Amino acid sequence: MTPRARRAVVWSLLAAAAAGLVVTGRGEVVVAAALGGLVLATGLAVFRGYSRTRGPVGPPSDVEDTGTLLVFACETCGEQLILLRKGTDAPPRHCADPMVLRRVPTPGPGGS
Repeated sequence: MTPRARRAVVWSLLAAAAAGLVVTGRGEVVVAAALGGLVLATGLAVFRGYSRTRGPVGPPSDVEDTGTLLVFACETCGEQLILLRKGTDAPPRHCADPMVLRRVPTPGPGGS
């Protein structure tokens, strides 16, 4: 039996069982099973999407910007992130928004 034919047999058996439950007055079991299948399918789709994350395409590189610090800042809450190694050119996200890149001059050797 081919997989397609086997799938058709399984679906027809499930439909017959659902019809039998509805006829005998147990329709709530059919509704509960359908809702459970919907929740399961939604969860599997969400987790399948998490497994396909896109990360940096190349190796991380050191930031070589002398005299300044590269600081990413969240304009919503004020969170700041100092960039030491860069893995991608895309800015990080915080509070569901991309962070803004700011170049902050480093203090001189005198510590002023």
